[in-house]
Amino acid sequence: MMLLALVLAGCEAEPLPSWDSKLAVDPGSIAGRVCNATGGGWLQGATVYTHVTDRDRILETRLVYTDRDGRWLIDDLPGGRMYDIFVYHGYVPLDDQAEEGVWLGDGTTVVLPEPYCVDPSVYNVAVVSGSRDDLESVLHEIGLTEVDRVDGLDPSALLAFLSELDALRAYDFIFVNGGHEEDGIVTDAQVQENLRAYVEGGGSLFASEQAYDLVEQTWPEKLEFIGNDSLPDDAQVGSMGVVNAAVFDPNLAYWLNADHFEIGYTMSEWAPIESVDTESVTIHLKGNVSYSDGELSQAPLMVSFNSGEGQVAYSSFGVAENDSPELRKLMQYLFFGL
Repeated sequence: MMLLALVLAGCEAEPLPSWDSKLAVDPGSIAGRVCNATGGGWLQGATVYTHVTDRDRILETRLVYTDRDGRWLIDDLPGGRMYDIFVYHGYVPLDDQAEEGVWLGDGTTVVLPEPYCVDPSVYNVAVVSGSRDDLESVLHEIGLTEVDRVDGLDPSALLAFLSELDALRAYDFIFVNGGHEEDGIVTDAQVQENLRAYVEGGGSLFASEQAYDLVEQTWPEKLEFIGNDSLPDDAQVGSMGVVNAAVFDPNLAYWLNADHFEIGYTMSEWAPIESVDTESVTIHLKGNVSYSDGELSQAPLMVSFNSGEGQVAYSSFGVAENDSPELRKLMQYLFFGL
């Protein structure tokens, strides 16, 4: 009730004009759908409202609630006007699902694009922990709230997980944080064979920052990192700094509605990518980066590639430390593309 009182406050100052004076054109409708940002699929009971305005004056506020499938409809709105759509869950604004400047024509119905919405019960996801990133926190923000955790700081537990192909195949997605234990693991022939078989069979692998060794040692033909490819950790020479990342993937640029955004490298010893196999690797982000011996111009920052029926994605930066609305949308894009 407090929210309703707040949004209606702007229309109490003067009487509303008659419907005849407001309806210069036929009324129309705006419809959409709301996703539960903390998982569980579509959100029932969310508050959706808009203002009917005239020369920046609020004439009326129209408020509805989403149904069991997250759908909402605001009908009988005066046509020939622009509307801003606001979405709340309780008192929490869902800004990433709000819409500004929705034009409603004469007697038309506008259906807003549905957001990507993850039902966590549909996917089996494993997250390998590490000391350099926290992918699980970002996955939680995009709706993947049900994951199995593998202790990447325990070499025995990690080796046991990666050494059992059936254990890997139980998951649709495996996310690997930077800073996991590597000694005797990333160069293990059985581990490499299992990872290749997992991905080629349709699995998806995402690795961040210092977890690059798993990708480099298993698919050396795909990415060329700084340093000696045969030596684990040899590429970990990246410098701290903020990079103005160019969105090099046109589909991602369309999804983000942006062609640049800032990426922070808040810790040194990350692994810069020099080049990629351009015939098989998609570069999602590029930027000018510094490392201990120099600089790289327009180096790949985030990439992905196919291997058999599955895919591998790699981020040279820490994902959790760059958490933002843009980053979450990027992770949604990758998730649905993997």
